[in-house]
Amino acid sequence: MSPRFAARVCTALLMLALAACVGGTKLVNSWKAPDAAPLSVKQGDLVIAMVMSKQETTRRTGEDLLGEELRQRGLRPIPSFTLIPTDQVDDREKAAAAVQDSGAVALFAMRPIAVNQQQTYVPPSYMGPGPYGSGWGPYYGYGWGAAYSPGYVVTDTVVRVEMLVFDLKQNKLLWAGQSETTNPDRLDQFMRDLVKTAAADMRRKGVIAEPAS
Repeated sequence: MSPRFAARVCTALLMLALAACVGGTKLVNSWKAPDAAPLSVKQGDLVIAMVMSKQETTRRTGEDLLGEELRQRGLRPIPSFTLIPTDQVDDREKAAAAVQDSGAVALFAMRPIAVNQQQTYVPPSYMGPGPYGSGWGPYYGYGWGAAYSPGYVVTDTVVRVEMLVFDLKQNKLLWAGQSETTNPDRLDQFMRDLVKTAAADMRRKGVIAEPAS
């Protein structure tokens, strides 16, 4: 293997390693109510989008983005901040009355749980065989041109979110799940991935009723 080719291989492998650290959302656990009927929502149904954060900007931005994802699926979302002001979220009775009076058929809630930093050490690597048994002269030329990837530390940001789906007609929690997202980049894509991941699991578990034929 020539030094130039080995260097190209080393660069390619390094790029792949860095790409593997780019964001992704996965569901780490989920639960389905065993005694509840599937959620039956149809085009145009009114639903509530709720992001449970007392930080006003986080709540409003999150609920607008969550609502947009629900709208893309044919529903009519109501951000919960229009029903329950942030300074009144601790009043459970008022919040419950506001939800009931809204006329919504379902409530989709998200709650940030944790943001953690995880470090992974990637050890150094040498690319390609070298003339280690051929004496000093051949190795000298090889050593200066051989490809080498030094060890480095990758720091990943891992965001964990709890997601809940309530059927307001049945007054039941139908589905709950916890997700992990590594290195989220854009908030809109982050929210899109959360909704997509949750919806896929709910379909598999039969939480979302199949449309009538």
